[in-house]
Amino acid sequence: MSKTGKKIVVVALVGAAAVGAWSVGAALFGGDPEAASAKHAVNQIWIERLPTDSRDQVNHFVLVRHPQGKVGAVGKSSQWRHFVELFMWGLEGEQLSVYLPQEQQKAQLRVRTWECSAEAPEPFELCLELSSKKRSVTMYSRKDWIIDPKDVQGSLAELVSETPELAGILSSDDVLAVDPDQDDDDDDANPDVAGWTEVDLLAR
Repeated sequence: MSKTGKKIVVVALVGAAAVGAWSVGAALFGGDPEAASAKHAVNQIWIERLPTDSRDQVNHFVLVRHPQGKVGAVGKSSQWRHFVELFMWGLEGEQLSVYLPQEQQKAQLRVRTWECSAEAPEPFELCLELSSKKRSVTMYSRKDWIIDPKDVQGSLAELVSETPELAGILSSDDVLAVDPDQDDDDDDANPDVAGWTEVDLLAR
């Protein structure tokens, strides 16, 4: 896959962050002081494993702290199929608050990251544990799988170039791209999240 080929899923994230509707994330969640045990969680690509072929669907997770807002994505993708949901988030210590505007739902997760080269499957170096009240999942990353919030497309294109197995997970059709310069007068720019339904994000 060329660097100028398919759009990157997380580019849609950061494009959305630049739209007025997503800037509410900054107001909702403030400065997000992080615990030392969650220091690798943000601006990092996390996956459950490397895909075995182009049809292998792999769970993925990302939190992006964009200058204009905090947005994330959770999903399961292969080269041929993508299920991705965007959300707003806030991180207070190890407590991750997730807000899903599409269904007006919210979730609370405990986040823990650590260096785990000795215990993780190759080629991974970092581990992420996401826990809800009923279940937990572990995902993996590498130290150099970092997203630059000011150049998401460039950093992810470079990542795909260096690790071609990720092309199917991180890429999607142009329809996922959002124009960061478009105007947005949507009433969802200031959602009343207090009335949103609590869900277990890990059960989705």
